Amino acid sequence: SGELFFTHPLTVAYYLSEYHLDAATLSAALLHDIAEDTRISIDDISAKFGADVARLVDGVTKLKDVTQGVSQGRAMTADEMQSASLRKMFGVMTSDVRTVIVKLFDRLHNMRTIAAMPLHKQRQKAEETLSVYAPLANRLGIWALKNELEALSLEVMNNNAYRIIRQRRAAIQQEQQEAYNRVSAEIFDCLLSANLTVRNVLLAPENVYTVYQDLSTRGMSYYDVDKTMRLIILMDDWPSCYLALGHLHQLWQPVPGRFDDYIAVPRDNLYRSLHTTVVHNNGQHLKLRIRTVAMDKVSEIGVLARWVYAGTPLWSEGIANRVESFLLNINENISVETQDPGAGVKGVVEDVFRKQVRVYTPRGDVIELRQGATPIDFAYAIHTGLGDQCYAAYVNEVLHPLNKPLRDGDRVRIVKSVRAEPQRAWLDEDLGYIQTNYARSHARRWFRRLSHDMAILHGRNLLESELEMLGLPDYPHANVAATFKYETTIDLYHALGRANLLLTAVATSVLEDTWEHGPARNLENVVYAPNGEKFNIVNANTRQLKLCGTCNPRP
Repeated sequence: SGELFFTHPLTVAYYLSEYHLDAATLSAALLHDIAEDTRISIDDISAKFGADVARLVDGVTKLKDVTQGVSQGRAMTADEMQSASLRKMFGVMTSDVRTVIVKLFDRLHNMRTIAAMPLHKQRQKAEETLSVYAPLANRLGIWALKNELEALSLEVMNNNAYRIIRQRRAAIQQEQQEAYNRVSAEIFDCLLSANLTVRNVLLAPENVYTVYQDLSTRGMSYYDVDKTMRLIILMDDWPSCYLALGHLHQLWQPVPGRFDDYIAVPRDNLYRSLHTTVVHNNGQHLKLRIRTVAMDKVSEIGVLARWVYAGTPLWSEGIANRVESFLLNINENISVETQDPGAGVKGVVEDVFRKQVRVYTPRGDVIELRQGATPIDFAYAIHTGLGDQCYAAYVNEVLHPLNKPLRDGDRVRIVKSVRAEPQRAWLDEDLGYIQTNYARSHARRWFRRLSHDMAILHGRNLLESELEMLGLPDYPHANVAATFKYETTIDLYHALGRANLLLTAVATSVLEDTWEHGPARNLENVVYAPNGEKFNIVNANTRQLKLCGTCNPRP
């Protein structure tokens, strides 16, 4: 931009000072580029400013983006480089979260001054910010930072969408002002008549990037911004929140299935609130967020409350323990994923960033899993041994398919057997048995414990059974090896035995090679089973199958 370079670390330190970060963190912010860009070493910084500052500077330096590297004797792909960077970031974060906080605000200043960069570098920074830094800020509960990082990134990635959505959102907010005044007055009247003190009712429109994601997912025009009014109702204490909820549900009809209680079961990023959607008398939906003033303050800044509200009731030992538990959980996931460098950036971050569901053990303990997680994911989250020996699952006392996703509030009981063991079908993403990278890494590790000779024996037997099932027992094993670029059939058997190659991939390849294309049979001879009627697949044997959702199998 033409400014002195020192304005960057100075600005980052200023950002952090607004959240009352300690002197060591502010010093590290001022010095965070020193070790990389000058001849001054970490030891020099330690001698001058102390071990704490030096450790933080060293941590931030290690979080620098990986731009080149070697993995297993070959050049790393872009995905592997970013994956390595993320593993490093999460590992440093769990040892001292201040390191990542400095890095987040370092990225904020990068994005605020991104216009000075060449366009291709702008896009690269914006993509990385959307995939890593904004979700990380969200996971740490720093909502204002998360929202700005997303907006700045979208402005670079899709400027047209950013501009249209901002204009439409501003216009809708102006249109809603009169309705907001009327609805907020109704809320005050309703709750005051019940002797409840309402501190404030705030109009809280969705942020630009959330609107963009919603419209893109539904394939809608950027002009079609949702006009549903979103209100935050601030109360004095948590009992008042529940009382307010009851009175508002009497005033307006609640929408079934649209209630969440994040007060009784807070998110691990410290967010606490009651969520409900109601139908106003005029037929319009209202999204209501009910929480205390204290909850609102902590919810906006997440882990930064540790410094902003240190020594006050807003930062308690219980809250501190929740944050520590959350960071330890990330560390456990990443330590497993580090064993599997091929997992890639998606596998490393999805368990941490994706929306969570809360499920319960039979004893009532809460287990948080990423949305879409299955009973097998749950079993591995409890204990590796329970996952390896998972035989069946009961959800809310009803037998539950092992590949069916769990829902918020489910109570899960795993049935284990000493004779049970992980199935290779679990690793087939299309079958949906495992959704978390943590569980997948542990299941894969079980197969990798097989001895070299045992893996070869298992792999050969698996391939022969598969070809037999396909009606192609004489298909050359060497052809399969060549297709998947294995030098010998022994290498192929070993890969199958260790579950590095799955039978579904083999079957697809063999069928593509042997399929004889011809005219389709007369559809008049096809009999369709009514929805819900059971039918047999005659040559499935013990094969785990999932019917395609977009078409019927060819007769």
